[in-house]
Amino acid sequence: MIEPSLSTKDDIRREALRRRNQLSEEERSAASLSICRAVSEDDLFIDARGIHVYIPFGSEVNIMPLIELSWELGKEVGLMRVSEDGGTAQYSITPATTYRRTRLGLLEPTDAEEFDMNICDLVIVPMLAADFECNRLGYGKGYYDQFLAHYPRPTIGVAFDEQIFESLPNDELDIRLDLIYTESRTIGEKD
Repeated sequence: MIEPSLSTKDDIRREALRRRNQLSEEERSAASLSICRAVSEDDLFIDARGIHVYIPFGSEVNIMPLIELSWELGKEVGLMRVSEDGGTAQYSITPATTYRRTRLGLLEPTDAEEFDMNICDLVIVPMLAADFECNRLGYGKGYYDQFLAHYPRPTIGVAFDEQIFESLPNDELDIRLDLIYTESRTIGEKD
């Protein structure tokens, strides 16, 4: 059930961001480590040859420990780069990759090669909000929904408990995730 005052996706996005931003840096850091630990123990992560990730921005779940562990384990790591026209490209990142900050404040690789999606076995997905059916709300541009529609792969969403809602509005363009990890639970069915 959607909370009455949160009837639109934009209302939910604002509320989820408010909740996430209210967490202290220490709370976000501890919760992020718990989430990363749980994901790192999931067979989807363990068995993946290549993992598509995001570089945390603002108060998002910090998955840098997962990215660093992926490199240590010899996994290929991919990252989305959004172009000015709204298109996306996937790039391989390494510990030596350099980045520039976009006008939106996001980090994007400047010297990376194309990521081989044929070895991508898992996508770690950022979000503003999620529900108990593994529906996700992002920032509203649809980049991940388009990406996942084009490259269907197992998906793990990561969020803080405060970002989980009972139910979210969704439509036919919204891609449901396989699993969502928070600091205290796993949402979705594990094999």
